[in-house]
Order: sequence, then C-alpha cells, then structure tokens
Amino acid sequence: MLSALSRIVLSRRVLSRGVVSRAVLAAVAGAGAAALCLSAAPGATAAPAAAKGVVVIVPGQQLYADAAANEQTFRPLADGIRAAGYRVVFAHAGGRDVAADAQLVKKVVDAEAAGADRVGIVAHSAGGLGTRHYLKFLGGSEWVDEYVAIGTAQYGSAGGCSQPRDGGYDTCMYADAIKKLNAGPDAPGPTRYSVVQSDGEWSDGRLDGIPQCRAYSPVPLANTGFDHVIEMRDPTIIRNVVTSLRGGCAGRVVTEPVDSIDWKSTLFPGIVGAAGDALRDAIPAVVPER
Repeated sequence: MLSALSRIVLSRRVLSRGVVSRAVLAAVAGAGAAALCLSAAPGATAAPAAAKGVVVIVPGQQLYADAAANEQTFRPLADGIRAAGYRVVFAHAGGRDVAADAQLVKKVVDAEAAGADRVGIVAHSAGGLGTRHYLKFLGGSEWVDEYVAIGTAQYGSAGGCSQPRDGGYDTCMYADAIKKLNAGPDAPGPTRYSVVQSDGEWSDGRLDGIPQCRAYSPVPLANTGFDHVIEMRDPTIIRNVVTSLRGGCAGRVVTEPVDSIDWKSTLFPGIVGAAGDALRDAIPAVVPER
C-alpha cells in the first residue's frame, strides 16, 4: 500500500495539470504517512520530516547565452535564498515569448514541486511575465505559494516595443500577451504576490485585483535603468525577497480594484510631479502602437 501511495505522490508533476488540487495531494500524502506509521515496528516513533522548500529563479531576458554565466549574475540572490533554508533551481526562460516562457516555468515547477512542502518563484524583469502567465492560465497558482517579482514591467514597457514581434515584443505595453495578462484580476490565488525592487525602477510592478506586497527600497543608480541590472545583487532587495518568501512583507500590502491600473500609470514612478507626467504623456507619440 505504501509503495502505491508513494508512486502517486511522486507523480505530482503529472497530476498538476489542473485536474488534481493541492488539497487532494495533501490528503494522499497524509494517507501515505498513516500507512508508514502502521507499518512501523511496535513502539517505534517516526521522526518528523524536515520542512522542504524550493525556490525557482526565473531571470529576465538573458544577459548571457550560457546558463552558467547567467546564473553567476544571480548568485548573490540565490545564495541569500539558500541561506534562508531553501533549495534553489533556475528556469532559464528567454524573456522574449511570454507563452513559451510560461511552459518552461511549468516544466521546471512540475519537476521540482513533488518533493517540496512550499514552492516559491522569484522572477526578474521579463521573467515575471512568463511566470505570471503560468500562474494565471496554466494552473500554476495551485502549486506556487509565493510569487516575487523584481523589476517586472507588469503592464509592459516602451523598451519592449522596439523589439521584434517574435523576439521580445511581448514585453511591450501594446502586446496581446500583456493585454491578456491584465484583463480582469491580474493574478489568481491562492498564490501570494509581491513586488520587491528598486524605488527607481522604470516600472512600479503593481498588480490589481489581488492583495500584493509592495516593497521598494533605494538601490544605487536609481532612475537610470542601471539599478535594474544590479538589484538582484543588492543586500536589501535580497533580504526583502526572503521576507516575502517566508510569507511576510517588507513594505505594505495593497489591493487595488480589478482593472484599475493602466500601463501609463505604472511607468517612471521615481520621476515625480510635472516632469513625470510630461514623460508619460509623451510616450504614445514617441512609441506609437503598431
């Protein structure tokens, strides 16, 4: 009996296609634990299983062609998460095709979730879009406890509009992929959502329709774009990411009404007043929809 139940639990990646819920698997795992106790020698006490948590890091558009070199960029973040007691794996999404990235994230989570008590995803930049597609449309919210986005332009960015249709345009605020992601509630529960990033990012990373932890902190070179490529190495950002992974919030939790956010309001939050308004108003003329 135990062998059969073990095979069921270990096949979690197969059952995770929206058919079997987290609650059902918990019940099956509980039945397996009960069988283990019944099969133990009289008077024996089973040792409690150690808590296991896995965190999948999803980088943005690849800085390097080689995965190992790209992981080196994220090493401080990965090391900080490991030091907090999590196992870390990478999903090397390309950051140019949201739907394809979502499938890759799903594949990695399916492979890793079976042996984990908790699953978190920390996504940087465009990696956060494919990850959110996975959570919203591929059943990922049934398996992922924490989603932490660092520097993700959730409503798209002007920079994405200059990329080819088949090579990064999905990150443009006019792209169908972005419009689909943000129609209705931006993200489903029971996953918990956080944005943890530089307070000078060019996009504020807000989501609507769900409670979202928002933790912004000073990072060198704010409002220049360079903070975007170093924030995954910043000690405060790393500490705040771990706080979110543990279910806390280093900032404040905000719930905005469904469909209350538009792309223009998310851009250049660090440039305040008339200068910021003028910059945002000028975008449609400089970067017209095509």
